[in-house]
Amino acid sequence: MTEIILTSDQSQQFANATDGVVFCDPTGQVIARVPPVCSDEEKAIVAEAKRRLASDQPRIPSSEVLARLNRLNEQVKQ
Repeated sequence: MTEIILTSDQSQQFANATDGVVFCDPTGQVIARVPPVCSDEEKAIVAEAKRRLASDQPRIPSSEVLARLNRLNEQVKQ
């Protein structure tokens, strides 16, 4: 495996990045992208979403949810 040693400034920038990192060559050409690391909370949300998708429970289509919300909004306005 190729090893590239970053300067102390570069390694600090990389370590402090919260939204991923893009590595570029001197001309600005993208060499690699490193996605951000998910927090434990984000991992839990994804796991819960996957669990719900895998279940056989009935789902409510978004169009039906939006229609219900619109009806409630109209009732509030009256």
